[in-house]
Amino acid sequence: MTASTNAGNAPDEQSVIETAQSLLASRLDVVRPLAEIIAERQSLRAQLADVERRYGAAYASAEAGGWTTGELAQMGATEPTRRPVGRPKRARGVKASSAPAAPASPPNPRAAEPMPNPSPAPSA
Repeated sequence: MTASTNAGNAPDEQSVIETAQSLLASRLDVVRPLAEIIAERQSLRAQLADVERRYGAAYASAEAGGWTTGELAQMGATEPTRRPVGRPKRARGVKASSAPAAPASPPNPRAAEPMPNPSPAPSA
């Protein structure tokens, strides 16, 4: 074959573009449902984030109104994953100590041996 024969059989620019568009169209058809689901998923995530925020605020209001986490759990309300912005929740019944804890004493460098354990009293 000569170069002139190949040139006569070579596709022209327009036919190459049409073939490419045809190939792309079949690929686009299978990706369209994915694109729709991605958009739906993003919308649902935004809705869920809003519901979680409102749930956290309502749960905190119920606690502030005197309901315990146990009572709320009996009603089917689980602790929210997202709480409203503010002070962190403190466990009920735990009172803060007014006196700071005494610091641990440093080890005695003069003690070369560990203290012996008292031997158990013989049983009668």
